[in-house]
Amino acid sequence: MKNQNLFNLLKIGITTFGIFFVASQGAYASDLKGTAFSISLECMNDTTGLLMGQNSTDANGWQYAFDSNKDGMNGNYWVGAAPGSVNPYDISGMAIKETATSIIVAINGNMKLTGEAEQGAAGGQIGYGDLFFNMAGKTFDNAMSSGDLFGIHFASANASGVQQLGVYSGVQAKTVTNIKEGYTVATYGGLAGGGNSYESQVKQGGGIVGYGDLTSSYFTNNGKDNTFNLNVIDSGKYLSGISFLAQGNVTQQLLTTGYDASKFNGTQTIAFEFKKSGTVQSTPEPASLAGLGIVGLALAGSKRRKKSS
Repeated sequence: MKNQNLFNLLKIGITTFGIFFVASQGAYASDLKGTAFSISLECMNDTTGLLMGQNSTDANGWQYAFDSNKDGMNGNYWVGAAPGSVNPYDISGMAIKETATSIIVAINGNMKLTGEAEQGAAGGQIGYGDLFFNMAGKTFDNAMSSGDLFGIHFASANASGVQQLGVYSGVQAKTVTNIKEGYTVATYGGLAGGGNSYESQVKQGGGIVGYGDLTSSYFTNNGKDNTFNLNVIDSGKYLSGISFLAQGNVTQQLLTTGYDASKFNGTQTIAFEFKKSGTVQSTPEPASLAGLGIVGLALAGSKRRKKSS
């Protein structure tokens, strides 16, 4: 019998997602191609994503997705920042590394893990939303509706619906933009609100809108929800904890994984690891599973975005 943990949930998804693990031998054959990782700030002032397989994997096993460094929007900073200052509302990108036993996530930007003080926002601060990952080959909304959406609550300072840091399955997402002075229809009025207003203000300020490997349609459910607002976990089943490798500064522990700190321009690097598998008995997996195909996520038609200065 195998432990009922994240490994089993991923294993259950083999027939749908084409993922194959051979944990009993300490080796694995795994392809997460098509898995979409996405994250937004609580106020939706910046958003980015990484699509596994969209970009090449480097010699150390890392995949990098680059976001525009000129699309962090905030009334105090506008786009970018005045000379000598740093705009905390800007995300530079994300990197993912998969090993035989774990998945490592690194998020780079200017937002501290503890958030940014913001008068008028709930709790007096704005921070990161939760990180979502979608292996189902579906839109974000459809993955959530079918119970196939996963989430990671890594920033204790945010207004997530869950408290314990870690990985969750069967996630239902919610918005906190309405309490974090963010881009909502209620704030900006009708169809001009949400993502449309965010993009317009970035462009007006001379910025360049970016979503990493993904596009605005992924975050707005292909135009279904222009409030652009599902950014934290509302509820879900707790699966496992996370282990931090960096909580602001790039650490030697993170560098040991082969992470290239020169890829991004942000001042803050948040990195953590979660395990794919627990203790399993040496029961071989059917060899036929290795031939199963991958259901691609056709949500990011844009070409690879290069790092913006």
